[in-house]
Amino acid sequence: MSCKILLFLGADSFHAYTWTKGALSAEQRFADNPDGKEQFAAFLKDNSGQAYLLTDLIEEDFRYETVPHLRGGERTALTHRKFEQYYRNTPFRQALLLRRQKEGRRDDDMLFSGLTNPALLSPWLSVVQAQNIPLVGIYSVPNVSTPLAKEISSDHLLLLSFEKHAGLRQTYFEDKLLRFSRLSPMNNGSSFSQTVAVESARTQQYLKSLSLLPAGQTLNVGIICHASDRHELEAHLSDNTDIQYTYLDIRDMGRRIKAEAAYADSDATPLFLHLLATKPPSSHYADAAHTHLFQLSQVRRRLFLLSAVLAIGSLLWSGANVIQGRWLNDESESLKVQAGKLLQQTQQITSSFPSTIATATDMKTAVLLARKLDNYSPLPQMILEGLGKSLGDFPRLRIEKLSWQTSAAPDTVAPGSAAPAFPAQVILLSGELTEFAAGDYRNALSYLERFQQDLAQRGYNVTALALPLDVSPKGSIAAGVGDDNITPAKFSLKLIWRPAS
Repeated sequence: MSCKILLFLGADSFHAYTWTKGALSAEQRFADNPDGKEQFAAFLKDNSGQAYLLTDLIEEDFRYETVPHLRGGERTALTHRKFEQYYRNTPFRQALLLRRQKEGRRDDDMLFSGLTNPALLSPWLSVVQAQNIPLVGIYSVPNVSTPLAKEISSDHLLLLSFEKHAGLRQTYFEDKLLRFSRLSPMNNGSSFSQTVAVESARTQQYLKSLSLLPAGQTLNVGIICHASDRHELEAHLSDNTDIQYTYLDIRDMGRRIKAEAAYADSDATPLFLHLLATKPPSSHYADAAHTHLFQLSQVRRRLFLLSAVLAIGSLLWSGANVIQGRWLNDESESLKVQAGKLLQQTQQITSSFPSTIATATDMKTAVLLARKLDNYSPLPQMILEGLGKSLGDFPRLRIEKLSWQTSAAPDTVAPGSAAPAFPAQVILLSGELTEFAAGDYRNALSYLERFQQDLAQRGYNVTALALPLDVSPKGSIAAGVGDDNITPAKFSLKLIWRPAS
């Protein structure tokens, strides 16, 4: 069964735990000798999973420094120079960006740290690599304890914790940021409270000497302890202007971070192991050579997830295509049914009519006849349009009869003209002149003369067949004038219309 493997390296001991479903197993201790390493290798064979190494060593050094704010390759080069300057003889080193200053050049506050004795770690790491166990990282108690400091309201906090396999760990936080840490071994002749009293005062003086603690600033010392040790601590420790003590119940802190463990004493090792398993820091001491297998497993995991996503996407796409195909098939069947019905209706309609199948020759003959008919006679609108406009301009004329006929012979067309050879159209027009005063034939004849001229301008050839007064050589003007019974002013005209060439 896969689990997390938690390793703890103290001052003089090495322990291993398994973490399964939020529960920490009992510790297994391995001696620093060939037998101990064989037992550790057997432990790794029985427990597969990712490994986390937590250290609590005296040989851990911290260097706080303000450096220019850089990015990319320049930042990497600066970090490498600092590593070579401070920790040349160890591969276990890290650079932690604490914050960027808000004033001036806005430089970076950096904390460089390293495990200065790599011989303490290398033998155990060799066993881990030999068993092909992916190592996630190498961490230290000061880095892991940072989440605890964020829950304590103090800008200058010295967090004290006791690890029975290491000693008394003192970590200084300024504005919730890690600045310094040191490990003090527990002497056999000194109690927990006596060691806290001596070491906290010593650390307070050391912080002042490094100007990490401002002058006149009271140092708040937070002690992670069991309720059984608190009475003894309160008896030996007293607050003053330089130091104030705060007692942090280990069981309460465990409940805050949901660390289900039986805290029988002030040993904070299970507390830090829980933080390591649930909230590992992003920065650690391991380099690429140590975490190679873990990085490969991460790449493999990402590829697997990507493959799963692609497989699911392909299935969804295929399912969508199948559904769409079925829908299109149903739609096609529906269209086929509709097409069959339309074909049946078409056949029924066709069968109700006589056969209209015509040959190409008959269709050509019909087209030629239609064209000849179009050329033989123009439209009535073309013939009567000019006449209608003239009658509109002479309102005194009341038409009684209008007829036209096509001339027997077609009109001649000038050679080379594209106009059709329409036959002349003969229009017979008869009517009466209204508002005719008795005997005023001069006015009537003049009105009709202007009407004939207007028709002539519109393309008509006008011939007067009858006028209100016969002015021809055969007519009798006197007879018409002397008659008491004046006849109406009747007229009759013959119009010949030819299309414009």
